[in-house]
Amino acid sequence: MRSVLPRQAALIAALTGLTLTTVACGADSADGGSAKGAMTVLVTQEARSLDPTVASLSQITGGTQAAAVFDVLLWIDPKTGRARPQLAESATAAEGGRVWTLRLRPDLKFSDGTVLDAEAVKFNWERHADPANKSAQARVVAGLGISVTDSRTVKVTLPAPNAHFDKVIAHNLAFIGSPTAIRADPKGFGNKPVGAGPYRLRSWVRDQQMVLDRNPHYWQVGGKPPLKELTLKPVVDQNQRLAMLNADQAQLLTTAQAKLMGEARKAGLPVATEAKNGGFMTLFNTSRPPFDDPRARRAFALIMDPAARASVVTDNAGKPLSTFLLPGSEFAAPDAALPSNNRAEAQRLLDALAAEGKPLTFTYSTYNSPGSHLTAEYWLAQVAEMKNISMRTEFLEGTQYLQKVQIQRQFDAGEFVLSFDDPEPVLFNFLHSKGQDNHMRWQNPAVDQALEQARATTDAGTRRAAYAVVQRELAKDVPLFAYEQAFTAAIRAKRAKVAELTVFEDGLIMFDRLGLG
Repeated sequence: MRSVLPRQAALIAALTGLTLTTVACGADSADGGSAKGAMTVLVTQEARSLDPTVASLSQITGGTQAAAVFDVLLWIDPKTGRARPQLAESATAAEGGRVWTLRLRPDLKFSDGTVLDAEAVKFNWERHADPANKSAQARVVAGLGISVTDSRTVKVTLPAPNAHFDKVIAHNLAFIGSPTAIRADPKGFGNKPVGAGPYRLRSWVRDQQMVLDRNPHYWQVGGKPPLKELTLKPVVDQNQRLAMLNADQAQLLTTAQAKLMGEARKAGLPVATEAKNGGFMTLFNTSRPPFDDPRARRAFALIMDPAARASVVTDNAGKPLSTFLLPGSEFAAPDAALPSNNRAEAQRLLDALAAEGKPLTFTYSTYNSPGSHLTAEYWLAQVAEMKNISMRTEFLEGTQYLQKVQIQRQFDAGEFVLSFDDPEPVLFNFLHSKGQDNHMRWQNPAVDQALEQARATTDAGTRRAAYAVVQRELAKDVPLFAYEQAFTAAIRAKRAKVAELTVFEDGLIMFDRLGLG
């Protein structure tokens, strides 16, 4: 979004110019060029798989690890909200956004030495469409006509015009694996991925660390990537993450957790933040009782006070959310305030439900992490002060949560976080009745129409009007309760001199340029 440009500049500036004393630098090697040194980056959680049909561009679904191995075709620049080239040099629209042409850079190779060409892109995208692969991106590729024009060019014909399909590529279809490696071991590829990214996998001990070496076939020249070795460590416990930075056992982490950010600042660690659209929220499964009744959804939201929660759970490091899109940003609708903090009205709704024989009883599903425990305990305390409502909690490990809430969608209410810059394609995926990330199973014809209108044009005024409709319907129908503003934060060790840090999506890193000053 345009509104975050100063923040992005501050993030880059804040993470350069300090002295690193804890990282040993080795001599240059023939395949390493000017690359030197090693870095340890802490990741939010272990990846379930790095197969592109499973991993996606998010910290919680293996996106950090996958970005190091695969790089990306395109990426969404948080400074502008636009898709920028990486492995692909361009993506252009024709016929009103119905036909798109993706042009690859020349001489791309996977780390196994095979060629990344248009056929490789087509092969990967068609894997998403194969029901046997159960891809998280299956709905994204549904109905696409994919053809190869020449070795560097892919032509895509869409079932409906989309003026922002380049952002769909960047957000949903950016990871490309080696077809040779996939064909050789399709089931094992997720554990032994081969990509064209800046690094290649050396070893992976699950729940401990992933060690990667510089990819000698990487397309960029001039000493990229700058590091000879990259280690990614999954550490869930927030206190342990800070302790590792303080002890110089790691140099960098990115996070969307406000409490961790606040504790890092108290500890004197350098922190840089960037505000995002969306936020932390409770999703309601609108397809089954009790939250198929909008009164139940609104009652839960009205019980809660986001500002009070921020004080208790994040020590005021988190910012309460008032509108779904970032206040003051290009597409935010100031008249679409999200419902919260009206207990008298909440009790009236709860009493009405009970009078109909439907007292509100439900299970709240969330991650088994310290931060999620704190939020769930806060919600329980608030619910305990009301009548005709009963809430139980269910704490799940990361992969269990993803399977139950985001894949099977067998839940009543669940914790979720959504972080994005431009509304496309995230809002379409998340809120459209046919969107692949519509975990709430929400169906709202007015929202579908507005999202389709916004997707079909690049005109800012038309998009603004359409997204205003979406935000008003969110406030009216309450398929979710959003309570804390989204952001990304980069935190580094005090003595670490981190150079050329570029953060995108919900805290992913452009590893081609990350190095040591």
